[in-house]
Amino acid sequence: MRYRRNRGFGPVRITMELREKGVDEVITEPWLDHKHPDWFEAVIQVKEKKFGASYPGSYDEYARQARFLQYRGFTFEHINHALRYTD
Repeated sequence: MRYRRNRGFGPVRITMELREKGVDEVITEPWLDHKHPDWFEAVIQVKEKKFGASYPGSYDEYARQARFLQYRGFTFEHINHALRYTD
């Protein structure tokens, strides 16, 4: 779990991959809490690494960045936080 998280993947994708490998969610649930503040920081780091610190300039750019973050396994709550984040 830590390796995938450090590689920029979110809790949804990590949970899915572990489920495919046969790991029970009861074991992973405490470690992959979607509401934990660390995930909000992680999604910001992934977004800034890929797209920079600036806001999406248009709706199309917002949608492109949101799709990327969704593919990485972040929730919509995480994505909205990252795309509206101000430093």
